[in-house]
Amino acid sequence: MAPISRNPLFGLALGGGGARGFAHIGVLKILEADGIKPQLLAGTSMGAVIAAMYASGMSANEIEAEAMRMGSMSNLGNMVKLLDSDLAKLSHVVSNSAVQEYLSGLFNGKKDFSELQIPLAVAAVDVMHARDVVLQEGNLPEAVSASMALPGIIEPLQKDGMFLVDGGSLNNVPADLVDSMGAEVVAAIDVSPDVTNMEFWKEQHMPGIAVANWRTNAIMVSNFTAAKLRKARTDVIIRPNISSQITTLSGFKYVKELVDAGAKAALDALPELRKLLKARIYLVAPKIKRAEPAEL
Repeated sequence: MAPISRNPLFGLALGGGGARGFAHIGVLKILEADGIKPQLLAGTSMGAVIAAMYASGMSANEIEAEAMRMGSMSNLGNMVKLLDSDLAKLSHVVSNSAVQEYLSGLFNGKKDFSELQIPLAVAAVDVMHARDVVLQEGNLPEAVSASMALPGIIEPLQKDGMFLVDGGSLNNVPADLVDSMGAEVVAAIDVSPDVTNMEFWKEQHMPGIAVANWRTNAIMVSNFTAAKLRKARTDVIIRPNISSQITTLSGFKYVKELVDAGAKAALDALPELRKLLKARIYLVAPKIKRAEPAEL
């Protein structure tokens, strides 16, 4: 093949973080305004939700409008309907099937990965075999429900002998997935809290044991995330500056603030992204592959 001038294949990874993930929308808004569109997407938990919405063809503004509805008082009733009436089991609070039903209305009518406009990989964890799982074909709401199935809150997805839960415990910012898909420039958005910031923990108002358990889990996720980002080729990491008072749950009340934080972080990263995405000479055409998680 003769040398050709083209722009690099751009992959974007959207990390988990509960409602803090609304900051992804601000990043997408800035990229859109600058004419930058990812050709490959990967997401974990809320990052998977936003990535699936974007891959379905929704604009950043449309996703923001939906996020505003999620955070509105009028929509709280719909969220309450997700609660299981049988809480005696204490295995979960929200059924996976109810989450899938809710998600099925979010993706622009798209129900299957094959219908998406942008190739997407979704990160989950199989707790039966303690391993990363990548979901990239078949039922879209089902895959996203697995990626956001926070243990103890949302029922795991049982599929093909696996028990799939929130991908954040092993791959919270799945830059390795877009890297393995063939991205030539990789950007990752990390919306997780700074676990070294003691003010964050003071804001939680939880008993000592609960704080210790939550912090231990957050530190583990943070360490896995750092290791994964070192393993993958991540050219740009976008870290929105989000107040410690905005948590994975309270963030539903702060959609505008989160979107603004994401937009500001994207503006800061824009000069580097523009430079990396300039056309250059290649000897081969870009090739999109199946996503594979990096081994630690």
